[in-house]
Amino acid sequence: MKSPETIYTLAQEKEVPHLSLTPEQKNGVERITLGIEEVDEMVRRMANGDVVKTLENGHPLNRLITTTDGKTTGYIACEDFVSHEAYIKYFGTSGETGRNLLKEIPVFLAYAKERGYARLNFHGWNERLNKILTRYGFERVRTDNMADFAVDFYEKSLVGRKTSEEINEERTRAFEQKYTKKVEQDYERTLAVLPKEMKEEKERAIERTYEELSRRLSIHTAEDFQFDDRQKAVLKLKLARHFQQNNSLDQDSLFDAITETPKFINTDKGSLHRLLEVHQEKTLIKIAEIRKKRAEVKGGEAFNPYENLFTTQSGNYYIARLLNMPHLEEESEYMDNCVGTSDSYVNRIKRGEIEILSFRNVPKVNPKTGKLEGDVPIITIEYDLKTKEIRQMKKYKDKYLLPNDPYFADIVDALKQLRTTKTDTDELRNFTKINPSELRDINVRDYHLLTEAGEVSFRDFNPDSGIFVLKYGEMEITQKTPKIDAAKIMRIMEDIRIAPDGIAYELDEVTKTTKAYLGPWNPTVFQTIKQYPNIIHLYESFPDKKIFIYTLETDPAITSPETAEKVLTDKGMGVTNYGKDLLSQTEWSKSKETYELVQFTVAQLGFPNGATTEEILDEENLKKLGLSLCPAEVGPHLRAQYKGSDLKFIAMKPITDRDGSPNVFNLIGDDGGLWLRGDAWAKPDFRWNPVSQFVFVSRK
Repeated sequence: MKSPETIYTLAQEKEVPHLSLTPEQKNGVERITLGIEEVDEMVRRMANGDVVKTLENGHPLNRLITTTDGKTTGYIACEDFVSHEAYIKYFGTSGETGRNLLKEIPVFLAYAKERGYARLNFHGWNERLNKILTRYGFERVRTDNMADFAVDFYEKSLVGRKTSEEINEERTRAFEQKYTKKVEQDYERTLAVLPKEMKEEKERAIERTYEELSRRLSIHTAEDFQFDDRQKAVLKLKLARHFQQNNSLDQDSLFDAITETPKFINTDKGSLHRLLEVHQEKTLIKIAEIRKKRAEVKGGEAFNPYENLFTTQSGNYYIARLLNMPHLEEESEYMDNCVGTSDSYVNRIKRGEIEILSFRNVPKVNPKTGKLEGDVPIITIEYDLKTKEIRQMKKYKDKYLLPNDPYFADIVDALKQLRTTKTDTDELRNFTKINPSELRDINVRDYHLLTEAGEVSFRDFNPDSGIFVLKYGEMEITQKTPKIDAAKIMRIMEDIRIAPDGIAYELDEVTKTTKAYLGPWNPTVFQTIKQYPNIIHLYESFPDKKIFIYTLETDPAITSPETAEKVLTDKGMGVTNYGKDLLSQTEWSKSKETYELVQFTVAQLGFPNGATTEEILDEENLKKLGLSLCPAEVGPHLRAQYKGSDLKFIAMKPITDRDGSPNVFNLIGDDGGLWLRGDAWAKPDFRWNPVSQFVFVSRK
């Protein structure tokens, strides 16, 4: 095979040759790359796909070495990272060139200089080639860590030397410019795929947010904070990515998050959503530490005051937040209750689960002694921070509030004001309800509400008035309830906003504009309802019998019995020993799964007198009903996400427990919390009660 005369010619070309490789040439390049035995195999494989891309980048020093009959026998591929400085990224030959390539190195150096290059450099992956090139003036400058390898960096100056500081500055500046340009291109590509119908609106939102954040970040003076072209381009790109999927953004929180983690805008990796999540987690950790220290405070009253939240309008009473064990002990002793008799309540305060509040007399100065007196508790309140519910509200010796209590109007005023105050995490104490058991001695007529202004019929109540509601009377919606009344009740009780004609009581009333269905429930009804995604509120009767349809996405943190138990424990949920037996034999998805779940009683499945396990779990019958058995993992995943305390059985293939009995997972709640159990006896002939509730997967 005869070779061409030379790879490079010293006379400058009028146009720089731009390589465009044929499929055969690409195959030849791949064969050469993977065949260079002097280079580590992993490095060869990592470089393989990039060699062709670099050869076709238009660099004036790039060459494909071929024989006269067109066979590819080698290549040189370069890239510019610094102006007038060529980086020899790849060099490889098959050994079949038919010429001594080493004699052409001086020609290559002269050609590079002629093309205006002042310096050449490369990373020396091939020891044999490194030694050869050092003979031609290349010097080892340093050792870099690249892709878990330590590799030497060589360079040769073709003209007078610059200082290392100048070179590093040029190189850094060039890399910055190249990276910033890439980010700007990604930004334009992101804008191009915004939804057409919302493109202008979203672009305006991106620009407005960017301008405001840029203004604030530009004047941020922290010592380690940098906000130059690179950071500005990254911020703009990340805002565009965020507004692709979202319509709003909390600018204040984002500003705090960026200044807290300034490295976040140094790279295009990572989403704003995750940054805000991390910021919130850090904020909660700081607050939790403050809360914990406060809850552990000990000492005399002078050094350990209550937190006075506010005084009632009458000026006679106030709400105090109890902060630590001495506070709870004092409250417990005076009120004869249990908040200070163990560590239970103070530990829950430390964990940020609850607050203990005290409705108290405002102390007054005794004219005889000149001292404040009468600062005593009247009602102890437990507020659940997670569910936003007042769980307990007790007087002395755990007695309940009465309408004829002399301070009744003031406690109503205090509860109203409480909903406008904020917790340590800056959330409103806008509680959604008071545990009905705590108002058991207050009677409210059916279809009436007890408000701060007294008892009023639901028809006369304006839910937009802002009037505080203490308790609701029974307000059941049946199929005899006029739909105009049903719509008003749903708005009052659950803030469900639906026009009367958006409610259906029967299947033949369902249309594409129906928003709520209240009526009979069984698999046949379900198969019809699920064809109408516009129906988002389902009840057998309102408000107590809400229909359970649930989209369950598996938690990536749950991949084994141990991780399942840990996640449940961290959420304050328990697992029984039989539940652990079933967990140990559960198969777990290797990737994220989504299950569309639906619940029916045994009677609703077509067994009004009850049924055996075999009848309920019969797969042929379930197929006719449009249902499937649940994978066992549905049990622990659903327990981790579902906060209800009602008893649910998971329709699954039974698993044998430690006693040799076939069981299925079941979920339940009691005074001890929420539980995942595995003690639901599921022998084939075991007969289940008609009201037992089973959860199935909706068949696609």
